[in-house]
Amino acid sequence: MAIVIKECVIDGVENAEHKCNPCGEVEKGRLRGACYFHISLKNEVTGEPAKNNLTNREWWDIQLRAGLVHIIPKTRGTFDGGTPVTVTGFGDEQERLTAKDFVAVVNDPNHTENAPFYEMLTANSKNYIFGFRTGNELRVGLGAITNLNVQDPVEDDLDSIVTWNATVTWRQNAPKITVPVYPLTGEVKELFTNCIEVTREGANEKSE
Repeated sequence: MAIVIKECVIDGVENAEHKCNPCGEVEKGRLRGACYFHISLKNEVTGEPAKNNLTNREWWDIQLRAGLVHIIPKTRGTFDGGTPVTVTGFGDEQERLTAKDFVAVVNDPNHTENAPFYEMLTANSKNYIFGFRTGNELRVGLGAITNLNVQDPVEDDLDSIVTWNATVTWRQNAPKITVPVYPLTGEVKELFTNCIEVTREGANEKSE
């Protein structure tokens, strides 16, 4: 009978190697667009099919028409990269990493008429998974939103812009403590750089 020393690793990545491309372009920052996926799409955006789905414009179009994805184009904002959640360790461990909490801040300049949308999103935030784009990459959290705080402060400045400021928080349990990164194909990127109008399935209602 064999003796196996067990380790906590993610299947398929225990031998992952660092990639270095001397001619590659660096990824540029700013949270440039955001999206909210309904929790019913969890397996499709966090499971095995995620890469194929998230790079496929047809998949996005189907979910948009079904009202299961909401895209906020042309935003600005930040992503904190995650804060470790630890507990007291066992054996020789001082601490054990159990999860990471992530925080993203989204500034949406489409203020007029969007109060009902943000009220709906706040009331149902735990039923959504958050995603966002940077220059040429798309990231989608692995866990549902745990907290959403939306504000629309007004500055004492005649030239200032009133925006919706959404602070989005979610948790990912170890060992999956990085937010997956997907290539942003040109057709999908178009959804995040333009205002779109969606005709909902089974209804005559249109929304932006």
